[in-house]
Amino acid sequence: MLRAGLILVALLALAGCGGGDEEAAPTPATDPGREVMAALVAAAADDDAETAWELLSKPSQRREGPTFEEFEQSAFPELRRTLAPFANGSLPVEVSQNVDGEFGLVALSRARSAYAVPLRREGEVWRVELPGPVRIDILGPPPGSRGKFVNQIGVEKHGAGGAGIALLYLDGVTLDPQTASDADSATIYANFENPLQPGLHTAVAFTSAGGQAAARAWTFVP
Repeated sequence: MLRAGLILVALLALAGCGGGDEEAAPTPATDPGREVMAALVAAAADDDAETAWELLSKPSQRREGPTFEEFEQSAFPELRRTLAPFANGSLPVEVSQNVDGEFGLVALSRARSAYAVPLRREGEVWRVELPGPVRIDILGPPPGSRGKFVNQIGVEKHGAGGAGIALLYLDGVTLDPQTASDADSATIYANFENPLQPGLHTAVAFTSAGGQAAARAWTFVP
């Protein structure tokens, strides 16, 4: 618990809580998640389920537990495997973005491994929002694919609220997505006028609606 407490105190400081006569430095508006994500990756690498649990949002704890013991036995082993490619060296942040004050987004990418997760703001801290009622399916290019594809990146969002807020990134650059939606799903895509350069690319998708959020990241080679 000591390590978890220290991390949460640090996150409170990052959110602008301070003391004394000096004014606390505000949290950078465009980077809410780097420290949170670094703490989660470190906890996973250290097999520290208790710290990882403390870094989750309250809705995520209810979904993945609802008790710590259940999280440690079921969800944490998979989280460890997912975050293992990002544990060594500096944190490979592809995107770190404060989306709207309620949610943020962090995406990691190293070689052919990519991972994205929403962050939920709870009081003065950001916490990790593991998958919930909103789901993102990748339409294309397929994860890990190689070869020619249409000049488009697309995902399908499932869950109440239509398109809501929809974001797409390619290699860390924000795209201008188009959406087609109904009450329960949405297609989110971006077209390219010119073919992509050869080599490995990382795509990231984010969507939020009705107090829920989801994110996906994947790599491909055109």
